[in-house]
Amino acid sequence: MRFNRLELASLATNPATRFDKEGLLTITERQEGIFWRTDVKLECWCKLRGNLLFYLKDKNPKSTVAGVLVLQDCQPRIQHEEPELEGYVFDLDFKDSPSQRIVTQSASERLDWVRSIEACSSGQINRQIRQLEQQIAAATSTTTKSTNITSMGNRIDQGLPLPLSFEEEPWPVSVSAPFEDLGLSELSELPICETAISCDNLPLDGFGRAPNPRVICSVLQPGEDCIWRQFARTELLERTRTPQFLCTMRFLRSGGFKTSTRLRFSVQDVRERVSLTSLPLGHAEVALGVIQDATRLRLPLSSPHGECGFITLASWAPEAASELSQSSNAMGRGATGLLQPPPRSSTQMFDQAADRGNSGTRQKGHRRTQSLPPKLGVRLFVPQQCGVERVCANPRLHSYRLHSSLGADISVLETMLESRLCCAVPQQLLSIWIQREKELLQEISGMGELSGEWRWRQMNLLEEHLRLLKDYSQAKQNIQQLMRDGIFYKRSATKTDESLEFLPVNLHVQRMWAQNDTLQRRGVLDIITVGAFTRHDAKGRKCGGLIKLLQESKAWKLEQSNACKVQAANDTVQATKQLRKEIVELMSQLLQLASRRSARDMMPLCNEMVVKTRTLLNIWEPSIVEEAMTFIECHRIIEEPDNVLMEPMSPFRKITQQLSALELKSPELEDFATPVVAPPDLWPRGQPLMRSNSWHPSNTSPSSSLDINAIDSLQHVVKCYNAHLRSLEQQQDQAASLTPTELEGEATYQSLPPSWQGAPGAAPPLVAVKVRARQPPAGFLDTKLMSSSPSANYYRPTEEPEPLDLTQLNIEASVMCLVSKLKFFCGRCDSPAIRLRHPKAPIKREGFTVVPQQTPDVIAAPKEQPQQLKLDLTPQPAPGLAAAPTAKKGNKFTDGLDLSLTTDWVGELRPSMRKLRHAMDRLLKTARLMHSVQRLQQDVRCNRLQASIMYRRDVCFSQALTALVSGLMLRLWGSELDSGYMRLLRELGPLAYFEGLLSLYGAETDMWSDMCIAIEDLSSVSFTLVQAQPGEATPMPRITGSRQALEVLLPVPEHVLTNSCSVSSFKITPVFFNIGINEKATLGQTREQHRSNLDNYLRLNQYFSRYRKLGLNASAAADVSSSELESLHSVLGFMDQQLRSNVTKNVKILHLAEDACRLMGGLRFTSCKSAKDRTGMAVTLEQCRVLVREFQLPAKHVPYALSTMRSEGTRMDNVFKNIGKHKYAFNLPQVIMLPAMYRPPVGAYGKAQT
Repeated sequence: MRFNRLELASLATNPATRFDKEGLLTITERQEGIFWRTDVKLECWCKLRGNLLFYLKDKNPKSTVAGVLVLQDCQPRIQHEEPELEGYVFDLDFKDSPSQRIVTQSASERLDWVRSIEACSSGQINRQIRQLEQQIAAATSTTTKSTNITSMGNRIDQGLPLPLSFEEEPWPVSVSAPFEDLGLSELSELPICETAISCDNLPLDGFGRAPNPRVICSVLQPGEDCIWRQFARTELLERTRTPQFLCTMRFLRSGGFKTSTRLRFSVQDVRERVSLTSLPLGHAEVALGVIQDATRLRLPLSSPHGECGFITLASWAPEAASELSQSSNAMGRGATGLLQPPPRSSTQMFDQAADRGNSGTRQKGHRRTQSLPPKLGVRLFVPQQCGVERVCANPRLHSYRLHSSLGADISVLETMLESRLCCAVPQQLLSIWIQREKELLQEISGMGELSGEWRWRQMNLLEEHLRLLKDYSQAKQNIQQLMRDGIFYKRSATKTDESLEFLPVNLHVQRMWAQNDTLQRRGVLDIITVGAFTRHDAKGRKCGGLIKLLQESKAWKLEQSNACKVQAANDTVQATKQLRKEIVELMSQLLQLASRRSARDMMPLCNEMVVKTRTLLNIWEPSIVEEAMTFIECHRIIEEPDNVLMEPMSPFRKITQQLSALELKSPELEDFATPVVAPPDLWPRGQPLMRSNSWHPSNTSPSSSLDINAIDSLQHVVKCYNAHLRSLEQQQDQAASLTPTELEGEATYQSLPPSWQGAPGAAPPLVAVKVRARQPPAGFLDTKLMSSSPSANYYRPTEEPEPLDLTQLNIEASVMCLVSKLKFFCGRCDSPAIRLRHPKAPIKREGFTVVPQQTPDVIAAPKEQPQQLKLDLTPQPAPGLAAAPTAKKGNKFTDGLDLSLTTDWVGELRPSMRKLRHAMDRLLKTARLMHSVQRLQQDVRCNRLQASIMYRRDVCFSQALTALVSGLMLRLWGSELDSGYMRLLRELGPLAYFEGLLSLYGAETDMWSDMCIAIEDLSSVSFTLVQAQPGEATPMPRITGSRQALEVLLPVPEHVLTNSCSVSSFKITPVFFNIGINEKATLGQTREQHRSNLDNYLRLNQYFSRYRKLGLNASAAADVSSSELESLHSVLGFMDQQLRSNVTKNVKILHLAEDACRLMGGLRFTSCKSAKDRTGMAVTLEQCRVLVREFQLPAKHVPYALSTMRSEGTRMDNVFKNIGKHKYAFNLPQVIMLPAMYRPPVGAYGKAQT
């Protein structure tokens, strides 16, 4: 064999090797040349070792090796018992190779060789192992503690567990397998002890080379089998007899450990790193209590060959005072159940630790290294996790002890957690988008049935929105199922699963806590690791990403004449919704003040309401409204009431009736109450029908789940009818000259296609009920009822739109009357009527009312309406001259009122408020009708392109917002919030730095493009801090608003809001720097990446300018010194130089951005394609850079610390969680193309599914 030739030759010729069988044999060897082939019989000395049969060059046992036969899947066979001419022959039959003929000198020798070869087969070895296991089990079941006289070494050699001199309890299930998840209570739990391991005097191998040692700690798990279970292991060191390992082992009570627990420390020599082939060197057994009592314990390593070195266990146990304080705090929390303020700890910045009180004697401990003094003052420090367990789950912990440049120890605890918000945030976003699609469906159906080609366009829009509604609803249902299963992250192996595409890929929290007791310095570094914010295509199709799609959409809009009108109409709808809600809320507050007769507080609210009403009346473009009204008059099909009752329903009417089963309400995330009365039916046909969004004792939940099958069935119906309309249009075009054909075709428009006549998803018959419910007082001012009433938000298909001028006049008259009465109550009875003219406005929501209820309110003041109209139509003088003529006459709206006789202020104000509410409802209806008409006139292809872009943008934005909210909640709950950081939130908003490692080549170009747009969209989201509910286990953010204006309410502990001044809504400043580092970055284009990085640098520099003006250090709650500002300034200056150099794979840009973000107390996010391989390299490198800068880790130790964290830390756990293998998905060429600092250690990468 050519592979491992030297190793095999050394094994065969090593005098220390013990062989199973040796002797002379005659072997037939096949020799081949270019033109010849022959079989040669060689009589040579042969040696059998396991399943390897070595044959030497001659009969001398010390000659060199000529070859080896691997006896795997081999069966020896004796064909003839009698000797042949050569001697006693037997054959070796191989499974996939020709047989091998072997000759011996005697029959007994042949029999011995056959038996030896049979015994070395894998099947025979497995049978022997099973027999030994049965013998061990039988021996351990009958052995008692009193009769045990076997020594420790003999029992280990025999494979038996050690006898126990104490009573063992059953081992918990949580330690039954290696690398088990730790419970949430263990994040802040004090361990029994923490142990660092070193070895000395380890044996050399046969060639005199030092071993590659690794220590594995196993736990004796009592039970029927009494077997050892692997608990933890150290990193692998190369070629050393005196290893000092960085990985430490922490033993927790919640993990089932106690002082009587038996531990076995096995030292192995790893011969090959890729496959982790290893040989045992020795082991030592000890009780955990012995380790806890002795700060430095040196044990001999035992093996079947005798002693083979020593292992040293250096342990640190918590102080008694710390344990008592922790137990008392735990008892206090359990007794009171109140949330205590979090202890002092710093996040993102590493400052001097506060003075720690000495309540007990400081415990001393031996260091594990022999090069330093034998004793140093060492304490076991446990990081304060605050409330991180409230927002995170399923932690993975790894601890290390590093050497600083001053000879002190650096305690490092690396933690990886899952965010509890991974499914909650996308679910709330989907609820908003689902309601938006319902709103658009109601708008389109509210236009009524159109004629000609507009009917086909109308059905096409219905089909598009039904498809989006089904996709959003199905995604929400899948996420809800995931939440019920208790899963908090999406594996990278399922990133192409479209059913979960709204979830971020592999979202985790990476936290590193570090402590240098000599420097009295401690700190926490938090990084959110998440996959690229993109929509992965299972088939690998490329679309160019959102940047390219938005550019194409912009080009389409430039070709369309009404593109600007569509956007203007949509903005008008959103602004009208928002202003209507705000005005109604002001009227509700005025009613409350009127009930208390608080006149002084009413005027500021009155003035604010007048300002908002002016804005509401001046956001309209009359030409667009007039165009929409003309379009409806020309193309809507209007039938007489008699025909509506007698003729069969058209397909459009049947479809709009089925839309009622989808609970079409306005897009409000809050669970607003349903209307207290049933809205009028879209198509009344003789008897009132109960609609799905009407009030009924059994229909009290407005947030009931959608029926996906009903949506799918209705979408199929619309699709069939749409195809039917298109076919009829084509037939009409072909036979346009024939009038009967045209008439017949027009009649066919009112019939259903054959494929729909027996549609299985037809709407079920609606149950007829009569609902009588008395409206509660001031129900017309309830925004919850208003926002969920279709009759207050949309025109019915048969309802005639009200002219815009008339609606505006009604609003002006209502406001004049209301303001005049308010001034009268405030003692200003001689005030003139106000004017409502020009301004501009914001954006948002909706309202409630029904037509039958408007009649009493309109009749209540029959004389006032003509006066208001007349007043509004007369030209008005300048504001300064308006008071002169009216001061003498008084105000017409308050004539006849006597303030001394008016006791019911609420009763006087309510009619005017009711009329104003109904007028604003009609204004919103007109805005929606205008919007739907403009969308209908837009090109069909443009509508489809915009729908696909919107869906992709929603997917990317959902992933980005989930990661951002997780980072904010971790910052708010996982660390202390001082006054400096609260001031930063209030006046500036936090910085969010997204670090990308994508290459602009192939599919990752689309990912980078999607991430740019998704991160840019985050800047428009506003955040508000609210007090968390006292009994809420997991503080859950709430998302409100619409797609254009989202607001996230972040719950925080009570002491955060009480200790700081009120924090209004804030926004984040996102920056995104991307540098490709893999082999594709060499091939890809970097021009767009360079331009994007420059733009984000300008944004970062602007943020620094505003941050400098604050004059504080966000992480230390102290005035920032000039040196720190100079350091930030120099970092940004050097970053500018690196950006302008435009070098490929310039990772210094990322490092400088990390330093700037950390110095300004920002949030950190790191992403690659799946946040697994490249992200693991970047995160561990940043951790080591922080240890060097802040904790004086020597630079020469960085490669060793990097290798340890990457091979044995939490990032390897992340790889295992995602793909089930402890291997980064790199091959050797890919590793070579990575920058030197981003290369994984040998043996930690290999073939793995990414």
